[in-house]
Amino acid sequence: MVAAACLLPVLPARGVAGVAYCRVPDAKLTDPAWIYPSPRPASAEPGARERLDFAGFPNASAIDTAGTDGSPTQRVLVTYSRNVDAVMAYTSAEAVSVDGGVTFGAPADTPLREAPIQLHDGRLFATAYYLTRQDEHTNRLPVFTSAGVGQPWTRTEATFSSPGELIGGGVAHGLPIQLADGTILVSVYTRYTDTGEHQAEVYASADGGLTFARRGVIARPAGGHVYNEAAIEQTADGSLLAVLRREGGQYATLATSRSSDGGVTWSPVRELAFEGQNCLVRGVAPRLLLMPGGTLVLSAGRPDVWLAQSRDGLGETWADPLVTYHNRDGVYDAHGTSGYTGVAAVGPYRLLQVFDNCKLPGVRPGGGLNETACPARGRFEHGSWYGIRHRTIDLPEPAPGRLDLAALHRAGTLAVDSTMTWSSASRPRTRASGAFDGSTAYWSSAVAAGGPGTLTLGFDRARSFTRIALSLRPGHPAGARVYVSADGVSWGEPVATVTDRTDYAMRHLTFDPPVEGKHVRIVADESAGCDPEIGATCAMLNEVELYAEP
Repeated sequence: MVAAACLLPVLPARGVAGVAYCRVPDAKLTDPAWIYPSPRPASAEPGARERLDFAGFPNASAIDTAGTDGSPTQRVLVTYSRNVDAVMAYTSAEAVSVDGGVTFGAPADTPLREAPIQLHDGRLFATAYYLTRQDEHTNRLPVFTSAGVGQPWTRTEATFSSPGELIGGGVAHGLPIQLADGTILVSVYTRYTDTGEHQAEVYASADGGLTFARRGVIARPAGGHVYNEAAIEQTADGSLLAVLRREGGQYATLATSRSSDGGVTWSPVRELAFEGQNCLVRGVAPRLLLMPGGTLVLSAGRPDVWLAQSRDGLGETWADPLVTYHNRDGVYDAHGTSGYTGVAAVGPYRLLQVFDNCKLPGVRPGGGLNETACPARGRFEHGSWYGIRHRTIDLPEPAPGRLDLAALHRAGTLAVDSTMTWSSASRPRTRASGAFDGSTAYWSSAVAAGGPGTLTLGFDRARSFTRIALSLRPGHPAGARVYVSADGVSWGEPVATVTDRTDYAMRHLTFDPPVEGKHVRIVADESAGCDPEIGATCAMLNEVELYAEP
């Protein structure tokens, strides 16, 4: 578990307006495992030939799957670059975990530079990295789609249209996200003739990724700063948060902006803040992830690799920043790992973080390799291997006493009765137990065609319930009522009521005082505008957690 950090010391170097740069405390975790080389390196240092076996700039995603009996499973996909750090045709590899990111199989070639996401229609979708200028208002970007994990990838060229006059090309950074209306958003940075500098933007597709149009500009060049590498995520209140890499000072630092209209307009950029601190946060390649349990996680690096948390899922301020990996040489703090990371949720409060051991080399003007960030046989803590490493990290849970409903159900000590019985062969995780499978993916839910729908949980003994967490129909307004009963017959008045609430992760309600009972019933209200495959109306319970006294 990642514990809370102490107050942050700062580096003496000065940033904007004399504000110091933050130093993130070391979490002092155990050494992480290797994804590549596979098997793990047998020696402390690579040989000359092994130094040419490149692996860096990783990213990750977790895809819900199901066993042949419909039981919930997951595939964690990690992709990484196999070529040097230069604008060129890239080669990539992929490794897959089927045990929640604990172990990974042997890597294999993949056309993907970035890890994929799963779209609402079940397809996997990923973008390439480099955009290519087609004309003064259009870039093109390869995108990849697949029918599912392990299925072949189809490559198409998507157009990215902008009202500005493009200088040429650009980069798509981070994982795409899909909004509740089906719109796919991709973060891009590119240059325009009016400034000649990079700016961070968001592009939107309403046709499943065939065409994209610029929806909004996150940050334009200003005040001697330029912005690139913007991670975007939908936060607990439905707004979009962007965390961006900002260049122009002594070091790259991180800044934030927010959109409340789906990415059309963005708030003025401000420095990313650690809670209670007055310092600039150094970093590159930010990654954002809203966990099923409601915590928003920020992963970044350079120097080192670190995580920070926003417990309310909004990302206004960031608490508990901790270094989760370093490969220092004692010479310069940005040597070793590139600081580029990937994160994926492998449980409501457990995440996988992936990172490289040594920054991939660049190319010198004469064509030779520039390996100054990770010179061979430097004094690195973990050697000068170009490789990919991983660890799972448990975040603090919001309260003690969380009941493992899935485990209790498997053990036969939790009875489940539900009217939410809609199912489909193409949605194997949509079933009553989908309401407590640890995932807030849309189709990992209990669903009733029409409505309302009920889910009744019968425990083997009376309990004193202290808290409930609910995610209803993700991305859509919905309501529910919660009842507790001693005998499963008399239910009385609701102990909690949710009205017209739109969820993007679980939200927690506390019972004060605790509520005694042996049975819990959740009644999900009827919701309009449902998916055509379900019907005009439906009731959905995406995820539920219960907490009780020992």
